[in-house]
Amino acid sequence: MKQIVGKFVLAGLLCPLMLSFTACSDVKDAVEALELELDEPGRNPIDKTRMGVNNFFVNSRVGSPSQQFADISGNLGLKHVRVLFAWTNEVQPSPNSTPNYSFYDAIINSIPPGVDVLIVLTHTPDWMMNPANWIAGNPRATFVEKWVRPTVRRYASRGGIVGYQVFNEEDVIIVPSDESLGLTNPELYMEMLTWASAAIREEDPQRLVVMGATRSIQQNGSGNLGYNKQLKELGAESLVDVWAIHFYGKQYEKVVKSGGVADFLNGLQNIIWITESGEVGPNSQLPYVEEVWPFLRSEIPGIDRIYYYRYTAPANPFESFAMRTEDATFPVSDLYVHLSGG
Repeated sequence: MKQIVGKFVLAGLLCPLMLSFTACSDVKDAVEALELELDEPGRNPIDKTRMGVNNFFVNSRVGSPSQQFADISGNLGLKHVRVLFAWTNEVQPSPNSTPNYSFYDAIINSIPPGVDVLIVLTHTPDWMMNPANWIAGNPRATFVEKWVRPTVRRYASRGGIVGYQVFNEEDVIIVPSDESLGLTNPELYMEMLTWASAAIREEDPQRLVVMGATRSIQQNGSGNLGYNKQLKELGAESLVDVWAIHFYGKQYEKVVKSGGVADFLNGLQNIIWITESGEVGPNSQLPYVEEVWPFLRSEIPGIDRIYYYRYTAPANPFESFAMRTEDATFPVSDLYVHLSGG
């Protein structure tokens, strides 16, 4: 590693010149990348025993839930699957209607022996934007009591579920109605996590409680890492069994620098799961996984699982992270071929 002399002076000169184009902190982050000159990590074999995959089972054109599970477990040899159980208008169209679990029941009923599923409890129906529909005037309590608790209770006696992840990328608004929860404020996410953790442990204490992962922890300047650090300071470690992160791209210097990602994660008492990580393009996924994942594990020994994002999508394969698409020329990626032994 090599120090670059004058980097802070350079940042100081660039910031005033570029304020009309970007934030000064972003310029400093860009210059900071020059601080460390890192050798490109080599490629290493994939540890399939600790690899999972995201699959939301919404693309029926590649098969039924049972057929998709069979491909993932039997053909690809992966035993960990992460699934979104989204609280949507279709699932519960009004505050007093009974949730329709038929789609999620079909997924749970299809889990094959030897496979475990991580359920992500996330998102909100449109009626959550009306405060009149909140329990005790609190949207986060409403999410827990109308979605987390009943869902965990419903599947408490079912096998094949390893745990529940409390929301997905809570630091950003993905579904407009999610703004009602206020989770971009880590203090409000902490409030909801406190109640959700208690509900999961009350309804099904054998399941793991998994932290909701922010956007890629080394990106967005220091914002995403900062959100994680605030949760640690607020005491989130005591509420979860697993601290989850997402990791896309590389930015290795953000991992290894003093006070960076590795220092933070190595200071946690929890095991760590990367619940999303992947690369775009049918010919880029295998080298990414073989390079980035071993590097992360070498710097952060507490990483236990990594879930690839994702199994299938209907999108253009050159614009998609998916291992399977509906493109006739590139129906499967290099990672899919490798995992299937092709």
